[in-house]
Amino acid sequence: MNGHTRPRFVWVLAFLSICCARSSAAHAQASVPDRGEATITLIYQNYDVVGHFDVQGNTNNNGGTRSQALVTEFDYGVIDRFGLLVSLPLIASKYTGPPSYLVGPYLTFPGPLDDGTYHAAFQDLRIELRRQWFAGPVPVTPFIGVSFPTHAYETVGEAVPGRHRRDLQLGASVGFDLDHILPTGSYVQSRYAYGAMQRVNDIPFTRSNVDVDLVVAATPRIVVRALVDWQIRHSGPTLAELAPDWEHHDRFIAPSYTHLGGGASLAVTRTVDVFGLFLATAAGSNGAHRQRTLALGVSFGFRSGLHGLGGANDAAGRASDSLRAMERFR
Repeated sequence: MNGHTRPRFVWVLAFLSICCARSSAAHAQASVPDRGEATITLIYQNYDVVGHFDVQGNTNNNGGTRSQALVTEFDYGVIDRFGLLVSLPLIASKYTGPPSYLVGPYLTFPGPLDDGTYHAAFQDLRIELRRQWFAGPVPVTPFIGVSFPTHAYETVGEAVPGRHRRDLQLGASVGFDLDHILPTGSYVQSRYAYGAMQRVNDIPFTRSNVDVDLVVAATPRIVVRALVDWQIRHSGPTLAELAPDWEHHDRFIAPSYTHLGGGASLAVTRTVDVFGLFLATAAGSNGAHRQRTLALGVSFGFRSGLHGLGGANDAAGRASDSLRAMERFR
């Protein structure tokens, strides 16, 4: 693994993610719920890891897992243009990999939970605050998010709930309508976040995450979306730095990766949406998972007129954020 990298292109990606908003006021996820408006979303995720990407970005079949997760999210408009998002995942994982394998020169064995059966536990509570502003007609929504473990859980091996490390993210979302070139209700949104995990044993993990979603209204009730998600590692340990405590190396890997995916959502009523999303790793390095994730969900709106076509009530958009956030803690 590279010890401390700051790829120049990360600033280009961040710049593009902000500058992509140059049109009319968006109803993308740069919005926040109206005051007193709330949405509860239940998301089922099937997360299949078939291997990893090594330091150079080559693929291997090391440390496969299969996970089932149920994520509960609560999104609430505290005051006008100020939103609170709280989510908590329950994860059940089982090990599907070989009895031992090499990571570089290091022989690696499964952990105490890697016995081929499912082990379930709550992971990390995520809290995010966001405030909407306008740069002319363009909504810009800065946010601050924190995640922290709900309890002491196992971190050795592959079939573990997470890393048991606190995390801080700072960033902003922007978006704009595409009604002038696509069907009414279409939009694009982008989100940039700089994240820093808690140092444990003086081992850092800092990164940038750039997410771009294109959402197209197929009908007044159905939208389809395409997703791309980059994680760019800035600092993290080398293999040599992990060697003295190799048993715990999974807790400290700091990967870079590219995810691609898509999905659709249906507005069943004005207050109920159902949706499906699929996401897979297209490239990676430094221990990134070779993963495929299917997410299915339903959202229920309260004191709002949900229509599923963007805005604070785009449950599929929030689900894609949650799905990608969970990857960062595994």
